[in-house]
Amino acid sequence: MRSRFWPVLAASILVLALAPRAALAQRDLDQIFVGKGAPSRGIITDMGRNTVTLDTNGLSRQFEVNEIVRISFREEPPELNVARTSVLQRNYMPALADLKKAEAQKIDRDFIKHDIDFYRALCQCRLTISEGGDKAVATAAMLNFVKSAPESYHFYEAAEVLGDLAMAAGNWADATRYYGPIAAAKWPEYQMRANNAIGRALVAEKKYNEALDKFKAVTNADTPSAETIRQKNLAQAGRALCLAETGKVEEGVAALQDMIDKNDSQDAVLFARIYNTLGRCYAKLNKPRDAVTALLHTDMLYSSDAEAHAEALYLLSKVWSDINKADRAVAARNTLRERYAGSFWATLE
Repeated sequence: MRSRFWPVLAASILVLALAPRAALAQRDLDQIFVGKGAPSRGIITDMGRNTVTLDTNGLSRQFEVNEIVRISFREEPPELNVARTSVLQRNYMPALADLKKAEAQKIDRDFIKHDIDFYRALCQCRLTISEGGDKAVATAAMLNFVKSAPESYHFYEAAEVLGDLAMAAGNWADATRYYGPIAAAKWPEYQMRANNAIGRALVAEKKYNEALDKFKAVTNADTPSAETIRQKNLAQAGRALCLAETGKVEEGVAALQDMIDKNDSQDAVLFARIYNTLGRCYAKLNKPRDAVTALLHTDMLYSSDAEAHAEALYLLSKVWSDINKADRAVAARNTLRERYAGSFWATLE
């Protein structure tokens, strides 16, 4: 037994001794994570809004930004990596606490400083959108990041967050402006996502013909993939809303019912928008009970999409009153104000 025990013990000690060295070696390298699998390690030599260049033992490789999930940097404060994980899980308050610890440390590398600035501004913006707060302050924080690091790989995400914050503030023209650079990105799925967002901003401005042009640009795109197909479906939902708002309500209802029949009901974002639009259509057709039924789909089944759920609660507060359910209307209004204080819908009477 002794002859077997000592080699195993020696091997275990060797593993334990090498583990910290391996961890330290990884800290000495930048890491780019793209989906599943191990990260690519090396030294980042160039960063742009479209590509990031990594040098690994003298071999340079470019990574498309649309494929990057996250990047960790050599010698960064460990709290920064913890904060990134919290952000990916949408736990913004803990992320802010860790970022505060990270920025208190001595940092020489600009990439790390910019990452802290971005994630701090992102947390501020997302919390302001959901829970309320000073939208001008949150906007300024993100604009300051973009000004200091205009070629960061976070550029397009920063533009989207600024657009979302403008939407929450009811600043439709600003939202269109912020989403604009994303529509000019090199990847079709980015272009389509941005055009859908701009379309929604134009709908809010009641510029239905211009919105239809944006939705049409999405549906006419000829790049088949799971994400582009999904964006086309979202554009069809936007188109149905434009039809309803321009007097073609029955045509809008037919389009929405067709989408319900043909698409995967597990897509919460898509189906929340479908049922919200269907609720609007039925309200226009003076069918408040049908409107309630449609909107309850979003409230009860698809509330994970915060923006759409806030809209559904606002619309429910109106149509419940139309069928003399004042208590339900008040409950919907209270839920809206409690859960989505930062939403544009919470500002409406």
